[in-house]
Parts: sequence; structure tokens; C-alpha cells
Amino acid sequence: MKIDLLGQGILIIAVILLAILEKGLVWTNAMIIILGLWQIISAIHLLLVYQHIKKISFLKTILVLLISLPLWIKFIGIMAYIPVAGVLIWYLIQTVAETRIVYRRPRSFWDL
Repeated sequence: MKIDLLGQGILIIAVILLAILEKGLVWTNAMIIILGLWQIISAIHLLLVYQHIKKISFLKTILVLLISLPLWIKFIGIMAYIPVAGVLIWYLIQTVAETRIVYRRPRSFWDL
């Protein structure tokens, strides 16, 4: 959980910095794609290994988003990235909430 949260945090900070500092969208798009792939792989891993059912809704949402994104880009341009950012932030918030739940559980000495 710590590694997943750290990776997502780094990628989101990179996307924000690239969006602010870079006028072109090439690097920003690349970092958004990497962040999205990270989150998709994380969701699939949690679903398959830990039977984490909450991840199904994220995977369905991201599938619909990926299928409809080219159409939205054609119609509204760069504003089509707002739903993408919303879904990526939604997954980050879920990860933070789940990490807090996991680390509140009592642990033995050996788990620390």
C-alpha cells in the first residue's frame, strides 16, 4: 500500500508540475498515461490477488473513459482531460482511505 500510494503521489506531482511548467502537452500526456496504467495495474492486482470488489467500479469507469476519450477530445478538445483527472484523483483518494484503514488495524510486533 505504501509503495502504491508513493508511486501515485509522485506521478500526480509530476503531472501537475508538467502541466504548469510545460506549454506542450506531450510530456503531460505521457505522465497521465503512466499514472493511468499504474492505477489500472494496481486495481487489477488488488482485484485478482485480494478479491477487492470495490476495484471493479474503477475498472469499469476507466474502460468507458478510455473508449469515449477520443470522441470527447474531438468535440471539446483539451477539456476532455477533466474527467480523466477526476477518475485518477478518485482512485488516489480511494487508495489513501484504504491505506488509513489498513494502518489503523492492530498489528503484532513482527508486522511493524
